[in-house]
Amino acid sequence: LIPWYILVRNLRMVDTYQALILTHLVVGLPITIWVMIGFFEDVPPDLREAALIDGCTEYSAFWRVAVPLVKPGVVATAILAFIFSWNNFLFSVILAGRNTRTLPIAVFNMIGYEEISWAPLAAAATIITLPVILLTLVIQRHIVTGLTFGAVKG
Repeated sequence: LIPWYILVRNLRMVDTYQALILTHLVVGLPITIWVMIGFFEDVPPDLREAALIDGCTEYSAFWRVAVPLVKPGVVATAILAFIFSWNNFLFSVILAGRNTRTLPIAVFNMIGYEEISWAPLAAAATIITLPVILLTLVIQRHIVTGLTFGAVKG
């Protein structure tokens, strides 16, 4: 974390949205790729071969066969990456400043040195949790399908 801060500081990106976006991308992309590899490995190779025999190129076989089959996995992975970025506190507290304060940092700043106003703090925490809850409820079917995709080998 310290080398990352030094790199961001040397690039003069501290207290910028670009630093936060780049940090979340660098941290979230490897886990996202790792999860997605499992979904793509569960696509039967016979389907790709059948598409190639039918005249598809590798590129079109990927987009017409594999991607539609792993759509639930893409949705599940996307929601997990979104939740990770939405709730991330550590990177924001180090890289963000007054101009780029994220919601978890804003809620943290509501805590005073001598007194904690619990009602506004609880209300703010509930409000920043609502988008994640609503998004999860809207795409719940895809999440369940994506998380159980390939769980049982037959």
